[in-house]
Amino acid sequence: MISNYFWLLEALAGFLGVFALQYGIKKILSLASKTRGENWHLRIARILKPPVTTLIWALFAVHLVKVFGRHFDITFGMEYLGAIRKTALITCSAWLFFRWKNEMENALLSDSHKKVDATTVRMVGRLVVLVIGLVTTLIVMQLFGVNVLPLLTFGSIGAAAIGFASKDVIANFCSGIMLQITRPFVRGDQILLPEKHIEGHIEDIGWFRTSIRDTEKRSVYLPNNYFSTMVVINATRITHKRLKQTLKLPLNEIGKISDAIPKIREAISHTRTIDNGFPVHVFLKTFGDYACEIEIEAYSTIIDNATFNKFQQEVLLKVQSILAETEIPFALPMLNLSSITQERNV
Repeated sequence: MISNYFWLLEALAGFLGVFALQYGIKKILSLASKTRGENWHLRIARILKPPVTTLIWALFAVHLVKVFGRHFDITFGMEYLGAIRKTALITCSAWLFFRWKNEMENALLSDSHKKVDATTVRMVGRLVVLVIGLVTTLIVMQLFGVNVLPLLTFGSIGAAAIGFASKDVIANFCSGIMLQITRPFVRGDQILLPEKHIEGHIEDIGWFRTSIRDTEKRSVYLPNNYFSTMVVINATRITHKRLKQTLKLPLNEIGKISDAIPKIREAISHTRTIDNGFPVHVFLKTFGDYACEIEIEAYSTIIDNATFNKFQQEVLLKVQSILAETEIPFALPMLNLSSITQERNV
């Protein structure tokens, strides 16, 4: 009598075991959620619960099918139960890796204290998804008796043919990977492409193309392969800004100018944010038709454009005050009326 219903007891025992495991996982997650803050206990519980729960119920379903098949003498498809069990284990493991990857990616992007490039994190995440998905598919196919070696051989030949036909796409993809490795620029950097006359900020570095928001606030999309052959100037990584001005002063004030040049050089050298590690040039450059030219050149540690413009204004006003103290006016173009009269008479 008991042996006739043993299969029901076996199925019931399996269900009670699954229910107990499910209850235990739920209690662990509940205890982890009571801890304060977003700590690693809660993250691990959140990552593990869906894949582990699904795996437990999948194994119970396989066990139940096996019990019913043995009792009712069902043989169709029973030889695949082992492969299905292993497939469930491998698939849930891959799902667990995906969830762990997403959690790590979100943690890196949300941590403001770590200087992590969002584009690099997403690119690495996509490559991880691609690799895990491909490996999982090949293993599952092998479990169901599919010989993957001819498939890999045919795939290699097909990949070579497709690669030859789509060499530009592959070149852009490989260039995108190299951009992530070499990192000549990252998202948010201001770059200048002299050959293309493009200047703007990097908005996104994709698999095949990079988007730039130019100075006119237009979206510019460039294939990644362009950056391996073009000159790229990264204005965000500038360390200094150059102050360069040319003053035109009257030729008849050359005596006073020779006395004013050291004063101007001294004043600029003691101006805040001037890097005296570089030479401060204040020299008489050349004589013109109506004026002599004084060239001023120095380097400031200010890299912000708005702040540098204010600093440059401060320096120019200081130079003007020195010229005013030495009574040197700025040169103005002079019109020779006698030569004009002669030209008219001719």
